[in-house]
Amino acid sequence: MKTRTLARLLAALAPAFTSLAPALGAQQPDADLSARVDRVLAQASAMPAAPGCAVGVSRDGKIVERAFGMADLELGVANNPKTIFETGSVAKQFTAASIVLLATEGKLRLDDPVRKYIPELPAYGAPLLIRHLLNHTSGIRDWGSVLELTGYGRGDRVISQALALDVITHQKGIDFTPGAEYSYSNSGFTLLATIVERVSKQSLPAFTAERFFKPLGMTAQWRDDYTRLVLGRAQAYGRVAGGAWRLEMPFMNVYGNGGLLLTVGDLLKWNAMLDARSLGGALVDSMERRGKLNDGREIAYALGLTVNSYKGKRQVAHGGTTAGYNTYLTRFPELKLSIAVMCNSAATNPTQLALRLVDEIGGPLPSPPAPDTVSMPLADLQKRAGLWREVATHLPATTIVEGSALRVAGGAVLRPLRDGSFLAAQGPVRWQFDAGAEGKPVKARRLTVDGIETFVPETPWAPTTAQLDELAGEWRSEEAGASFTLAIENGQAVLKQRPATRLPLKPLYRDHFGPQLGGGQVIWFTRDAAGRVTTLHIGASRMRDMPFTRVARGY
Repeated sequence: MKTRTLARLLAALAPAFTSLAPALGAQQPDADLSARVDRVLAQASAMPAAPGCAVGVSRDGKIVERAFGMADLELGVANNPKTIFETGSVAKQFTAASIVLLATEGKLRLDDPVRKYIPELPAYGAPLLIRHLLNHTSGIRDWGSVLELTGYGRGDRVISQALALDVITHQKGIDFTPGAEYSYSNSGFTLLATIVERVSKQSLPAFTAERFFKPLGMTAQWRDDYTRLVLGRAQAYGRVAGGAWRLEMPFMNVYGNGGLLLTVGDLLKWNAMLDARSLGGALVDSMERRGKLNDGREIAYALGLTVNSYKGKRQVAHGGTTAGYNTYLTRFPELKLSIAVMCNSAATNPTQLALRLVDEIGGPLPSPPAPDTVSMPLADLQKRAGLWREVATHLPATTIVEGSALRVAGGAVLRPLRDGSFLAAQGPVRWQFDAGAEGKPVKARRLTVDGIETFVPETPWAPTTAQLDELAGEWRSEEAGASFTLAIENGQAVLKQRPATRLPLKPLYRDHFGPQLGGGQVIWFTRDAAGRVTTLHIGASRMRDMPFTRVARGY
């Protein structure tokens, strides 16, 4: 029954799929393109009875669409090129395009203060502009990271647009001065969706349907009601211990930062519009203009898009992940090549699959120039091994020597270059170490296309029972709406939260802890001039510092 219903739906939508044919070119079958796509997908599609992907490729207007794997494991329904997936953060470019379109119509300016449209947002002491939201330089904490502190984050409760906005507007502090740094945050695009709605007097789903989806013949829709039935949608999956599959669906009603449902063919139509500039060159130019920090440094993130290069070719792309959905959309204007990969498995890497297709279809592409590496004595490598604290986030990193190589523990090998820096694997990340006495580094910097992270050396900490007792008590954050109890049990600090959270902590360095089982959070304490503990802080990559005050002592 479900297959017949889907067939009827696709037949009804056939005019919408064909209405954009003139804009995309003749769309005649291309035997060479088909053969190249099939060669790349042969290995990826070999796994039986597993979730998979839909793949869309457009080269010079010729389109090939393929699919493999299962859309629904319970019902035995396979993916096909018209299967609907969720985009994750690939949706951000549609929200950004909505803002830019309103700007081209004179209804707002990209350099307007955000509080002009969202006055309930606190004033942070420095101008916060719409542009900062668009290129992730706002410093606003990610609402998902904040909600996790309550014990009911993404995946634990139904999150509405109103709830996400409430979390954001309750943040009295931000991670950095707007425009000073790059830090990816979904909060910015939740605020942008709100601005679109308040300026246009339409919901974001209605605005994008009228201005983008219908004119381009796209079947896209936003997940503004997670309970709504979506015919032809792939279910999303993740693996559990032992390798079994389980459902991993988003049950949120938040959109703008993600939450867009469509097909690979829809994404190719969108990219074709950007290539043809059919909705205006100003729209495309604004979206593809890379961001600049306050000090003039350029970052790779533009407006809802990343603009970079791959093997010497200019690349415009974005990836996305929501629950078990994984998506990657990229285009290479010089090659007249667009690729969309949408998958319904958290274990699948659509970026790797897309770039393999680029190599096969767009090639032969030149290999990147060989890095100017040099050999370094083992003793010099060992001087650079140690425990480090990232200054902005307080997160730890460890460099170790394995065999004759320096590497980041759990990460990339660091290869010494002639200029004294170290290349992380194949780059483009580099590490620099500032030498002090006897060549032992006193500082390290990690350089990426989006900024510089500074690290200082630390000494592992083994706190005494008395030192741990100083930290015990009940801690509360009004900004996060969260409370924790830090207890000392058998000489170990344990973070507890009702109803059932119990998180053993391991000491990192003085007054700093991380989860015993690892993870992307760090917990630290600050003291007053007399050395008394005053504040507990919790930080992560998208929420650098959430302060908690102690409301009761000793546990």
